Amino acid sequence: MKTIALLALMVGLSACTSTSTHPITDQQGAVIPGSIASLEAIQLGGVRQWILIRGKSMTNPILLKLHGGPGQAEMATVAFNRQLEDEFVVVEWDQRGAGKSADAINPERAMTTDQFVQDTHELTRLLLQRFHQRQLILVGHSWGSIIGLLAVQKYPQDYQAFVSTGQIVSFSQGMAVSYAFLLDEAKRRGNTEALDQLSQIGPPPYQGPDSKSRRDVYEKWLGHFGALWHGNTGFDRVGWMISSVEYAWPEKLAFERAAERSFDLLLPQLATTDLATTVPKVDVPVYFAVGRYDHLAPYEISQAYFTHLQAPAKTWVWFENSAHFPQWEEPQKFHDLLTQKVLPETEGLRVRSTDK
Repeated sequence: MKTIALLALMVGLSACTSTSTHPITDQQGAVIPGSIASLEAIQLGGVRQWILIRGKSMTNPILLKLHGGPGQAEMATVAFNRQLEDEFVVVEWDQRGAGKSADAINPERAMTTDQFVQDTHELTRLLLQRFHQRQLILVGHSWGSIIGLLAVQKYPQDYQAFVSTGQIVSFSQGMAVSYAFLLDEAKRRGNTEALDQLSQIGPPPYQGPDSKSRRDVYEKWLGHFGALWHGNTGFDRVGWMISSVEYAWPEKLAFERAAERSFDLLLPQLATTDLATTVPKVDVPVYFAVGRYDHLAPYEISQAYFTHLQAPAKTWVWFENSAHFPQWEEPQKFHDLLTQKVLPETEGLRVRSTDK
């Protein structure tokens, strides 16, 4: 009986985390030689964090993605941009406190913007050394767009380009603009329920004891009015989690709780973020992929920032059928942006470390 109980315990523990991802195969189902499909735990900033690496060739340029939130790990969305694996070594990273890296929320004192930038830099250096490259392309979504710009500002030598989606410039200013949009849209549509609920929660910032319930109402109407997802209204993070092989069931069930803890810890810093002041200039080419209907990170604010941002080259691309998630609402256009603009326009910067 003891042996059976021990075996059951071992099986239970092994099921607490997933350590595999689907291999990259050809049309006949054979693993493509030289490809990589690896789900790994590594040490970043002194804590255990998880990365997913996928690509048809390990000699392709590296694409490191910084997820949104804080705390909204995106490893389960890898299938949405599967085409990118043809031209890149795609790296999805569950940041400390998020997804598979939920336990890395401790020590909580390390949950700071500066630490996330340092984690990004440490991961960047590990990837460049591992794949014998000098620079990589950094993609930042929403919260990740803040960390991304801070990272390329501080360590420009490591980055071939920075690509932004759902760019946050000033979180507090963005929420104020979003709230005004919601009121105007509710009036335009004659939606009295929305007007009543929005009036009850009042304008942001939403901090304090009832902050989550007020943010829930705010985000509910952003979603209802097509300001989170515009063309694709079937957004379902629960569905992503269920279908993902990269997350074990305990990780799937703990996902939202971890995200909420991360958000709560980082909100005070996020609320004071103003990239117009802290990042007026970067020394790498930047590309802003912007959803025409994004009112979570209002394009009016990111456009004003982009106009004044100093960079060696900068490109603004409208995604006309998207809101806050252009990379998933219009995946083909996002793929084309990276492969037909970003790569050819910055390829000269990508020198293999062995050529230095």
